[in-house]
Amino acid sequence: MTLLGDLVCLHHVDCQVRALRGRLESAERHLAVQSRHRQETLSRIDEVKSQIRQQQASGANHEAESGALRARIETLRGQLNQSTNPKQYAAILNELKLLQTQRDAVDELALGQFQKAEELAGKLAEFDTKLAERTSVCDAARKEIETCRSEVGVRLGELDRERTDASSKIPKRELDIFDRVADLYDGEAMAELVAVDARRREYVCGACNMELPPDKYATLASNQNVVVSCTSCHRILYMPQPDAAHA
Repeated sequence: MTLLGDLVCLHHVDCQVRALRGRLESAERHLAVQSRHRQETLSRIDEVKSQIRQQQASGANHEAESGALRARIETLRGQLNQSTNPKQYAAILNELKLLQTQRDAVDELALGQFQKAEELAGKLAEFDTKLAERTSVCDAARKEIETCRSEVGVRLGELDRERTDASSKIPKRELDIFDRVADLYDGEAMAELVAVDARRREYVCGACNMELPPDKYATLASNQNVVVSCTSCHRILYMPQPDAAHA
């Protein structure tokens, strides 16, 4: 077989290998993205839980402070009822009013913090729902990877061996060119040289559709053991052989 024939064989196998690996890598990337989203949701849940604890603790502290003020107020009310001294009565009354104002402010703070905790609990429920969705998506992504590995694994091993065998038939220089272009175009390393009008010597690259100099055709037509590249996209050009077309 000619060099170009061997390159075409390698190209067919290489495309299959890349397609199978691409499917598996795509599934793995999808899982990685979904896992990251799930972890972000878990972090938000932890953050909201921490905020709820802080609000509840602050509210409880203010409730305790309110209870202490209430106890002091009750004591002062008892003293006020027993007081017979006008000055003492006035002092107790002023302190009583001040404490009642303080207690009202503390109660308002406690109520606000408990309300904030309830609002955060609502957000937490939303994040819990989102976490369940993220977890479901991650589980599905893991199953997809398992399916890919099961379906792709055996066939990929066969194709890797075929690719190794096909590569061994190609000289290092030409193989390096092929690998470089294949990496550049995700496996599409070769392109058919298309004769638009052979009589007028008009030819184009079958991949990028750019016009090719007539000498590209002349070289390929006369020698199937040389690498000829597109002047635009640099893919390796080939012309289908009559026997290959009917195979």
